[in-house]
Amino acid sequence: MTLKNTTKHIYRQRMLRVIDYVYEHLNRDLDVNTLADLANMSAYHFHRIYREFTGETINTTVRRMRLFKAATLLLHSNLSQTDIAKQVRYASVEAFNRAFSKHYGETPNHYRQHRTCKQLEHAVFYPAHLKEYTTMYTVEQIENEALTLIALPHQGDYMQIGQAFEKLLMLAGSAGLVDERSRSFGIYYDDPKTVAKEALRSMACLSVSSTDIDLPDPDIQFIQLPQGKAVSVLFKGDYTELEKPYDWLFGHWLPNNQVELADFPPFEEYLNDVRETPPSELLTRINCLIK
Repeated sequence: MTLKNTTKHIYRQRMLRVIDYVYEHLNRDLDVNTLADLANMSAYHFHRIYREFTGETINTTVRRMRLFKAATLLLHSNLSQTDIAKQVRYASVEAFNRAFSKHYGETPNHYRQHRTCKQLEHAVFYPAHLKEYTTMYTVEQIENEALTLIALPHQGDYMQIGQAFEKLLMLAGSAGLVDERSRSFGIYYDDPKTVAKEALRSMACLSVSSTDIDLPDPDIQFIQLPQGKAVSVLFKGDYTELEKPYDWLFGHWLPNNQVELADFPPFEEYLNDVRETPPSELLTRINCLIK
């Protein structure tokens, strides 16, 4: 029996359709019956199968994705809280405020007002002009170890790479490729200030022990993370704010230090599980290889 004929493979493909649909329709009603129909399953069975393949309930996934979209809109748009609540399918601002406050530990208004990032259409790696930096970060020079990664490509807005990670984690987990030693990385190939949002290229990645494994999906590929010296910044906070350490690193620290970057794109390592960690406690290590 070939891989494509196995029940597990069929279930994986159905779960991929569900993850894509949820990400692309966060502003619509995502009731379980609709998603179960999309997966061609009974709602009774869909609950259990989705949970086993992804590690969380479908309701938890939908709520987490919607609140992350809301946080992104709070920082990167001029939309009112009423409009944002509607876009992420909350019946009232009060219900949205309660859900957001529970997840983020602060109200949407506080979240928006107490962050200094500019309202940009997309994340910025390179500041357009010299400016004052209100936050400084600690830069370490480290020896990056060589790693073998499995990677799922993502094209488009970097803030939507979570869609690729959801799919990669489901596929790798169902294939037994995720354990306590697994490490999660994102690789970002383009400068989002000069490349159109829809053309941005990135990779959602997980570490594996070797290339002597069967890949669970034809879209997944192997990538070698090279060994070498790197500069590294540890950032604590929500992924929606990652442009701030990038701004500072590329606009302030690198121009003022005797460091030459190697010909390899910036990559991030995610040090805790977004499904189990409050957004304010998320740890991301931003790395750039140097010569």
